[in-house]
Amino acid sequence: MGTAYAIGISSGDIGAAIAEAVIYDVRVNGLGIQGFPQITVSHPSKDTFSIRLTFDNYTSDLTITAHEAKRAVAAMKAGRGHDEDIFPRVQDATVELEAAHMRNVQGG
Repeated sequence: MGTAYAIGISSGDIGAAIAEAVIYDVRVNGLGIQGFPQITVSHPSKDTFSIRLTFDNYTSDLTITAHEAKRAVAAMKAGRGHDEDIFPRVQDATVELEAAHMRNVQGG
């Protein structure tokens, strides 16, 4: 399940909400890697969560606020899908991960 935070959600909840956004991006745009990124959640301060996407040896990071995390988890648990407010950051992180992977595959 992951670490439970004082705001009433866990790192597992947040990771699942981020995965929901990645899955939506895959449905709409495809994914330029052969697999799904690992999602790691950390809580560097009371008001923020750091999210790391990892695939092979490549990483990409984004940050969301505690308020955004609660809202994204609520949307996911209610079956409403991904949270529109955090989606652009998740998508940017996914693109960054794909680009790093492709540069290596293409030898550049």
